[in-house]
Amino acid sequence: MRTRADSLVLPPGARFTCHQCGDCCRSFPVSLSESEREKYASRDWSSVLPGHTGPVFDEVARGGGKTATLLKRRRDGACIFLGTENNLCQIHAKLGEAEKPLACKLFPFTVVAGDEEDPRPRIGCHFACKGLAAGDGAPVQGERRALEGLAEELGKVISLAPATEAVRWDAARSYGRSEVAVAATLLAAELQDAGRAFPERILAATKFLDLFAKSAFSQVKDEKRREFVEILAQGVREQVKKGLLRASTKRPTFPERMLLRQILGMAVRREPADLVTAGILRRTSRRLSSFFSGAAFAAGGGSFVPSGRSKRVRVSDVRKLAPEADPAAPIADAALTRYFVAHLSARRVTDSAFKVREALAGYGLLFRQYPAILLFARAACLAREGAELDASDYASALRTADWTFGHVPWTLGVIGGVRRGLLEDLDGPFLHLAWCAKRPG
Repeated sequence: MRTRADSLVLPPGARFTCHQCGDCCRSFPVSLSESEREKYASRDWSSVLPGHTGPVFDEVARGGGKTATLLKRRRDGACIFLGTENNLCQIHAKLGEAEKPLACKLFPFTVVAGDEEDPRPRIGCHFACKGLAAGDGAPVQGERRALEGLAEELGKVISLAPATEAVRWDAARSYGRSEVAVAATLLAAELQDAGRAFPERILAATKFLDLFAKSAFSQVKDEKRREFVEILAQGVREQVKKGLLRASTKRPTFPERMLLRQILGMAVRREPADLVTAGILRRTSRRLSSFFSGAAFAAGGGSFVPSGRSKRVRVSDVRKLAPEADPAAPIADAALTRYFVAHLSARRVTDSAFKVREALAGYGLLFRQYPAILLFARAACLAREGAELDASDYASALRTADWTFGHVPWTLGVIGGVRRGLLEDLDGPFLHLAWCAKRPG
């Protein structure tokens, strides 16, 4: 597909400048398209990788008899093309940026197909990237032309035609994409309202979404649906302003506590990029390690190294010793706002690549990132032995929280059905705020 000058929806307020840290080259496998595979197979790489012989990619078996073509990794797990001294991609340095894989040129952004409400493709964000999570780089709006070119290139590989199929809302219902798109737009607008503190905005957003979920659209005529949804949003906003709607302060149930701990445990899980090509013994060992780590988190403990830090911290110490997190503080407000607005603007929850298939549960998972980010920010502060939280702690927290977000099929199977019911309770995120943000007692 070809793009027009205004044909992309960019994430509002997002800022990015590459830090040349090389983390993406060490942490994520790089997939090649069929045309890239053919080009790389026929190229002489001796000037780029002196001494290397043979192909520069591996063919990895996928489900359903499919295969993926991934760039090879070094013994230390990094991409074979990552410079050992300067963290520069050797393809970029010696052949030019245009010769890099499309996946690398796009990172830390994604391109999501538009919908009936707005057919323009949308740019999504990988907050696992240090440069994006920091929020202090150049405005992404200034990269519009470059992103348009990458979107056009991607459109030759996969279809970016507007999605038209209905959205599976929960286990029993599906909604038209137009209704869900209007709701997502209103949610993003709600969270962008800088005139109110973030806790008030996210409360209004979840209360609106709860009412939206309980509405019977089959009883509302098509031309009235947008008006109906907008009235819901405005009514909720006014009730929150007047203090008539408040966050729940009840104690979370045992299953709800277990769910949050599973989310935390999965977020800190770091699968090496070369694991996909590793032997069965290494993969089995990794699974066992992940199982025991997950069990520790489920028990309310566990330890991890926050993103961008070198010291391992225990969850119990984070809760008892780390400075408390105030989501209304300016640095917290800024980080939380750019994170949630970016995901809502990109329609992340209803993207076909999102592993939670039911949109309501997907939104429940997204909003549970709220207490998780506060806990991870405290962990980052404790790991550097800080006296109070700063912007780098929240940048670390966004990276940690977003690492596996959307990549885990939380609602599959019998246990998944239980998780889906919990995720659909939009009071859930607020039940964990005290546990995650404050010291016990």
